Amino acid sequence: MIAENDEKKRSKLWRIAMTVSSVLIIIIAVFFGIRLFTSNPLEGKWINEGSGLVMRIQGNGTASLEWPDESDGSEELRYHVDLKSKTFTLYQGEEDGTSQEVYDTSAESGFAAETMEGTYDYSLEQGELTLTEREYGDQMVFEKE
Repeated sequence: MIAENDEKKRSKLWRIAMTVSSVLIIIIAVFFGIRLFTSNPLEGKWINEGSGLVMRIQGNGTASLEWPDESDGSEELRYHVDLKSKTFTLYQGEEDGTSQEVYDTSAESGFAAETMEGTYDYSLEQGELTLTEREYGDQMVFEKE
């Protein structure tokens, strides 16, 4: 045994072990609590079964779109997620979208970027992302890969 028959040493070791394990449990709980409520739920690779669109949402505020029909590769767009109102906004360039550069590059950008720009309401259930266009109500369903 660690502390043979000395009750004081055994009691002290027990208190130290309980304190360390309690602090460790609290730190782990705080980490997962913060990660759960502050992380981006849309991050990852999403595939639309109907159109074959592949959307990769990254944590740095960019999303890449790949259409199977376009051989140009992928289109890079910026995005913003509002967790409270559950909206997902895709845009090119600056967030306000009023920069002249945005208008200049939109003419030469691919079809994917032009059709996907806008604000969507999102619903996320069991690995299925549903984007609903706010203006017309069109829906796109993506599966997480």
